[in-house]
Amino acid sequence: MATAARVHDIDSIRRFRAAMVKFVETSNVAMTDSEGEVTRKIGWLEGEQDQFWSMQIRKWTEEVNRAKDAVRQKRIFKDAMGRTQSTVDEEKHLKKCKLILDEAETKLANTRRHAKQLQREHLMYRGGVQRLATVLASDMPNAIATLDRVVGQLERYVAAGPVMAESEVISDSTGSAGTDGDGSMRRAVEPDADVKKDEPKKEELNNSAAKDTQPVSK
Repeated sequence: MATAARVHDIDSIRRFRAAMVKFVETSNVAMTDSEGEVTRKIGWLEGEQDQFWSMQIRKWTEEVNRAKDAVRQKRIFKDAMGRTQSTVDEEKHLKKCKLILDEAETKLANTRRHAKQLQREHLMYRGGVQRLATVLASDMPNAIATLDRVVGQLERYVAAGPVMAESEVISDSTGSAGTDGDGSMRRAVEPDADVKKDEPKKEELNNSAAKDTQPVSK
């Protein structure tokens, strides 16, 4: 016999659905932000930083060449007294220019190395979150749609509850009238039993009557 479902709290399903929707939104925002952040960093390294340090290298290469030329001029040309000029200041400047040039070249090399490394890490990251992206794009919407259908069906079931209860009461009353051990079924059987009990008595009466009506033999 079919029994009624025990529907206690449909709101709990609604709250769970809301939590799933929030999880999907939060995860999508986080993945979009991380993707954008990595892309911006790669663009910054390959674009702005690469151009900046390339320009610094060109600039300080020219400075080094000018400083070398200044040292050479000082060594070639003598002063008004015919003495060789001191190149201490020019050599200090040349050394400073070389240090800055070396730093710029190191910075450019590091920038390009980190840009390539970040690209590799970015590809690994995208491969790692691909499954999560698929779940967020496909599985979670399907699950949310399933919850929507479940809530709708439960709401319709609960709304139809009083009518179903009334039909069950009618069915139960009909069944009890026909199947109760102390009801009409037993009462319907009892007359048959009484008839069967009276049959021997009727036969005895008939036999005695037959004897009374038989002629007496002489």
